[in-house]
Amino acid sequence: TPKKETPKTTSRVPAPETGVTYKVQISAAHREVGAPYFAERHNFNGDFSIERHEGWIKYVTGRFGEYRSARDQRQQFVNGGHNFPGPFVTAYNNGDRITVQEALMISNQKWAQ
Repeated sequence: TPKKETPKTTSRVPAPETGVTYKVQISAAHREVGAPYFAERHNFNGDFSIERHEGWIKYVTGRFGEYRSARDQRQQFVNGGHNFPGPFVTAYNNGDRITVQEALMISNQKWAQ
């Protein structure tokens, strides 16, 4: 008799963020919504993560090592007609949110419009 294979279950734990990284914040709200909301309301089926900060639920996407890449992604969201309420680039140092200006100074990158 053939041996039954047991399905492998793997849980993906994101690696801890180290160094300076950039993401794009696509929305913020006081209540949590899921992927169906973004698919229906913003025609967006991409991955996003949730950050809770001072009573706000902030929705961010991407993880970039360079400011320019995050800026380009933000512009693609604008050009793509997703109607996000003013998407903008956010910055992190070892996973902690900091200002983009601080991140650019730490990483010695130039700001570009």
